Amino acid sequence: MKFRRFVPALLISALTLNGCTAFLWGGNNPFHKTTTEKTVAKDKIHAFGVVAKDNTQLETGSLVMMGKKYWFVVNPKDSAKLKAVLDVKLDKQFQMVQQNPRYAYEALPVELKSPEAQTFRSKFCLRYDTQKAAEIAKLKQLAFKPVELDDETVYTRCISTEGHYYATPKNVAEDRRFDTAVPVRIYYTETKKSTDVQKLTENILQTPFTLALDAVGAVIAVPYVVVSEIIDASRK
Repeated sequence: MKFRRFVPALLISALTLNGCTAFLWGGNNPFHKTTTEKTVAKDKIHAFGVVAKDNTQLETGSLVMMGKKYWFVVNPKDSAKLKAVLDVKLDKQFQMVQQNPRYAYEALPVELKSPEAQTFRSKFCLRYDTQKAAEIAKLKQLAFKPVELDDETVYTRCISTEGHYYATPKNVAEDRRFDTAVPVRIYYTETKKSTDVQKLTENILQTPFTLALDAVGAVIAVPYVVVSEIIDASRK
């Protein structure tokens, strides 16, 4: 019986011990990650194209965003999503915005997996402002969502695409040319890990003291629980 009564106290001791240690290392974490974006190049997309048939490099249905320096070839699955939006007939152009539609992108963000990679991914949102019922119906069919912004309702949809990019070839016909070119920023993300030596030293030195205090606190609590149960049992 005493063994059974001791088990809960033992568990409490272990949980308390782990909790304080985790709190120490979590609140004084000596390890840090710093993420920065490194711009590789800039370009301007001035037209769209569509791959009509498979070839050694491009798949049928791929949307090609044609720039002065590069072609950005979106994979067929993501191309279908983009083409549906491009084909819709609206009175105005979309705004390219961030996750918070209040903030516009100055350039289409194109992220590389590494500086030398020819694969890219791009995440952005499109915003359209309108009060026309016909346009709102079209936007909803394309999965645009209403967002309340400054006492007005705007419609946004976030899109994620992946693909490959290549140097722009010469003398190629363009399916659609923009009145205004879309700026592009090509970048990669660099993550660096660093260690705060002072914090690490403090944690290492303090951890044994934390464990000792946890253990002492739990041990002191056990006799009172066990003794009180024994006294209560003897009175019955």
